[in-house]
Amino acid sequence: VRCLAGELNQAFLNLIVNAAHAIGDAVRDRPGSLGTIHISTHGDGDFAEIRIRDTGTGIPEHIRSKIFDPFFTTKPVGVGTGQGLAIVYSVIVEKHRGTLELISEVGKGTTFVIRLPFVPEQEG
Repeated sequence: VRCLAGELNQAFLNLIVNAAHAIGDAVRDRPGSLGTIHISTHGDGDFAEIRIRDTGTGIPEHIRSKIFDPFFTTKPVGVGTGQGLAIVYSVIVEKHRGTLELISEVGKGTTFVIRLPFVPEQEG
């Protein structure tokens, strides 16, 4: 995969930080429980696939269409900027011509599926 490594690292970090916040909120509601973040990768035909899954609070259906919008946040004033997922979208979809899929269930967690195109050797 041809990539802008620093920007891709920032996108992954933003997803992991959001996952950690969602887990923090979830374990607060379930004393004694622990959360997990699971990251997996594999090649899928013409794409490298990266999955970042958490056992956090999940994302409610009614806000899913807004989460990649700049300045959208569910956090209290002063806690988040609402830029994290907008940056993720920009880096993955706009700059790397990849795809970004959201799978989420409230109370169970969220998975972000990132697919980045492989570049043939002669183009790389």
